[in-house]
Amino acid sequence: MAVTVIRNATLHVTSEEFVDVSAFAISDRKIVPFSPSLLEDGTAEEIDFQGLHVAPGLIDLLINGCNGVSFAQTPTVETLEHMRRYLTLKGVTTFVPTIISGPRENLSNAISAVSDFMNKHPTVCPGVHLEGPFISTNFKGFHPSGYIRPFSEADMEFIKEARENIAYMTIAPEVVKPKNIVDLISCKVRLSLGHTACSYFEAVQSFKAGITNVTHLFNGMAPAIGREPGVVGATFHSDRVFASVIADGRHVHPALVKLAKKILGNRMYIVSDSQSVTGMSKTPQTFVAGGTEIFVDQKRGLIDSKGSYAGTSINMLDGIKFLINQCDFSLDEALIAASYAPAKALGLDDFGCIETGNIADLIVFDDDLKIQYVIQNGFVKSIAELM
Repeated sequence: MAVTVIRNATLHVTSEEFVDVSAFAISDRKIVPFSPSLLEDGTAEEIDFQGLHVAPGLIDLLINGCNGVSFAQTPTVETLEHMRRYLTLKGVTTFVPTIISGPRENLSNAISAVSDFMNKHPTVCPGVHLEGPFISTNFKGFHPSGYIRPFSEADMEFIKEARENIAYMTIAPEVVKPKNIVDLISCKVRLSLGHTACSYFEAVQSFKAGITNVTHLFNGMAPAIGREPGVVGATFHSDRVFASVIADGRHVHPALVKLAKKILGNRMYIVSDSQSVTGMSKTPQTFVAGGTEIFVDQKRGLIDSKGSYAGTSINMLDGIKFLINQCDFSLDEALIAASYAPAKALGLDDFGCIETGNIADLIVFDDDLKIQYVIQNGFVKSIAELM
């Protein structure tokens, strides 16, 4: 049984057992408390992190692409491998690739690619995010209108067959009938409200039916007003619903991020919603995602021809910095929003916290949030080794 002992680490996002602890161990790829007995047979590897910060690996539940590739544009295992290599360097140890509204063939190819990728990297990818096509045309964002449609019985059969490879689906409850919502949830398909024109009442009823997540809160939905709180109001009123926020400083004003944190606490988490231009050494003026031309606007960010937002060019570390620098989050609060909270939102119980028995997916970084090591599935790699 391989054992690695970590010494002189500053730990973040831990269970009570690891509070004020500077040493821990990795045994059989899982986190365990340090004990002198682990050193008795002389085979344990010891690493001194010399005060560096150690936190759970970052978890991105909404990513379209990065480093020059788009999953919606090219839904292949090769695309996912390319994304994984870049994301690992940026401290993301778990990610959910997103496929937007498009041809059925694209959806089938995406699910097949994710299935193969999950078999190769079981702790890296919990499945695909189906963002559409069962969404509102009124709040479609940059999704192609021609592929947005109501939910059918044929779709139900398709989703049931593919459910083990689906991390979650973003739907509009006015497009998917209540009976179908109940059936999907009973089949253990995780649903999220987003890109929807639904009312406060419809959102509340959806939450009562078992939907426990909201996709990019404040975006892709009507704003809350005095007579119609909408999805935003229903989310704030719930005591169990999680909600993601796009943490680029453009999609959501810092004041609303602070408000979401104040009301939702650790049920608010961040996503990158990144596109292929993220991480590119030279950013193009335009690119294509899901068959739509996207423009790189220096002021507004990524937009389509109608001016709708079309994702971001950030990674999760950028999101953490945004929370700290503009939203008054502490380092630990920002790390929770990028690891613990998304893990809980998706039911990834063995991730997102330094806790006995959890998978050893960890990041090691300095005071400037520069990643020095990544520990994935118990294996410790320096950034130099990952390059």
